[in-house]
Amino acid sequence: MMNNTIIIDPGHGGKDPGGGSNEYWLEKEMVLKISEYQYKRFKELGFNVKMTRAEDVYLGASQRTKIVKESGAKYCISNHINAGGGEGAETIYSIHGDGKLAKAILAELINVGQKKRRAFSKTLSNSANLDYYFMHRQTGFVETVIVEYGFADNQEDTKRILSDWEKYAESVIKAVCSHMGHTYDKIVKEDNHDRWKYEGIKYLYEKGVLNDLEGWKEKINEPMPVWAVTLMLKEIYNQLRGD
Repeated sequence: MMNNTIIIDPGHGGKDPGGGSNEYWLEKEMVLKISEYQYKRFKELGFNVKMTRAEDVYLGASQRTKIVKESGAKYCISNHINAGGGEGAETIYSIHGDGKLAKAILAELINVGQKKRRAFSKTLSNSANLDYYFMHRQTGFVETVIVEYGFADNQEDTKRILSDWEKYAESVIKAVCSHMGHTYDKIVKEDNHDRWKYEGIKYLYEKGVLNDLEGWKEKINEPMPVWAVTLMLKEIYNQLRGD
């Protein structure tokens, strides 16, 4: 059975505000907000999801990595905001991994409008066999991807993060689902007036009457052709008969 446990790590916290802070946010608060969004979405999608911290508390390196290492998770998403004069998103993976998830996350961040910087791994200067970042070096068999959503000291990145942080958070969800072969149910901006329509479609999809959830959502207000009605009725009839 596939391990669908994910642990999310909001970087920094407590007495450590994080270097990716500016006049608009503290890094520790922004990444917690991103992480809380992802926690909720992963739950909605049926993942077993955990967090290293769910409030503004300080975690030392050993304490943070111990939580990850003992979580039973397959993957850890460690959320951060960068600083240092660059622009764009970065994802960082272990030197002992293939980087596929990190590259997939970066690709999805670019798809929703963030600038691409790089996906990379890094070794300790005095040891080519050890990861530079403790979140890779000390988290055991949990594959950790550090996600740097942009640079707090870059004006354009700051604008994009302020306006699009939810899109960026969601793009990570999509990448993880795709990488793990897990069904991804995207958020549809729906009017309250139409909510019952979406609930009906989701119900029929879960019961096996419909087989293209996203396609039906996109056509929510279009007339249904006769052939589609007959196929749906046929499927319901077969299920009632137990075929």
